[in-house]
Amino acid sequence: METVVVATIPIDQFVLEEAIERVPDVEFEFLQSAIHSSKCTMPFLWTSTSQPDELDAALQRDPSIDRVRRLSMDDDRGLYEVDWTASAARLIDEFAETDGSVLDVRGTPDHWEFQILFPDRATASETFQAWRDDGIDPSLSRIGNLSCPEGKKGGLSATQHSTITQAFEADYYKVPRGTTLEELSSGFDVSHQAVSERLRRGHSHLVEQLLSESTTGAETRL
Repeated sequence: METVVVATIPIDQFVLEEAIERVPDVEFEFLQSAIHSSKCTMPFLWTSTSQPDELDAALQRDPSIDRVRRLSMDDDRGLYEVDWTASAARLIDEFAETDGSVLDVRGTPDHWEFQILFPDRATASETFQAWRDDGIDPSLSRIGNLSCPEGKKGGLSATQHSTITQAFEADYYKVPRGTTLEELSSGFDVSHQAVSERLRRGHSHLVEQLLSESTTGAETRL
């Protein structure tokens, strides 16, 4: 049965450690629709901070980044395009290219949080054991099954449910992807931005449901 796991790791075991230390109120979020890219893993990064100029300088100096470009900034929220160093890219790939599908990645001054959809708990367990074997120490804060009663859609609208179902059946969540947002959008006769938003909102509803139903403790281990 499909399983969603929410796991955290210390900031010193992933990328952007120095940027986080230099700008203590910063929060990072990898752009969900571009977690897997044909050219680069996780190339786009949302940021939130009250110190955007300091963040610019910190990103320029962070040793996990080769090049970085600010694409937009609105008040305290910015969007950046990042070229990672080779060592950082390898580390990111270890997380992104699991046997599950990465739904969300967020970083705070306390930790990095990953929300990952696995085909079953056994696969999740194998993945996290592989991380531990490589010296990465994840704490599993939530584990839940992706199931719902007959006739229910896990809090999803009919449109969100059909979009996620079509994406899953077309191998959108596999690495490499079996289809693109543009190809999915042609089947619904909407823009690829609309499909991306349906997926984002649908993923958010599913994770919210799993978190509210989970009885797992904060330090659960698979």
